Amino acid sequence: MKTFKLCTMLVLLDNDHEPKEIPILEGLIINKEEVQKNWLIEAVITKELEGYFNNLYSSYEKFMVEATITNKNNNPATFVCTAKSVTKLKNNISILLDGSLVVKKDDFSDMILKSIISEGFEGDDIVVEFKKRKKDRGRAIQGALANAFVEEKDKFFE
Repeated sequence: MKTFKLCTMLVLLDNDHEPKEIPILEGLIINKEEVQKNWLIEAVITKELEGYFNNLYSSYEKFMVEATITNKNNNPATFVCTAKSVTKLKNNISILLDGSLVVKKDDFSDMILKSIISEGFEGDDIVVEFKKRKKDRGRAIQGALANAFVEEKDKFFE
């Protein structure tokens, strides 16, 4: 197993239009180095998000997580996750997520490009739009991750 510092985390639910940024106080992400590409994500977050994660935990809902590892400037990886536990701490809560890696940096570029082409961009406009969306990842991931989530969520944790 390999352990890394968790720097940032976004959650995208099936029914949400916007990813939810989760402020991380402390966090680790562990590559279990299994064939299934399973990872564990543990984060200490504020108590204000306890209800949000308790709902995910009690519903057994699968959701996408975009996590940045080691350095905030690194490209994020995307996981299909389930909440395994929500633990009260003195001043915060700890969440434990079980996830399978579904999108890496190169996969994300492919997803953006497919989305641009499916939207009807042609010629040099494809390159211009691609650069724009890669620069503005926040908006670009919404459509791309939503599509990936629908395609991928049922493949994991069956």
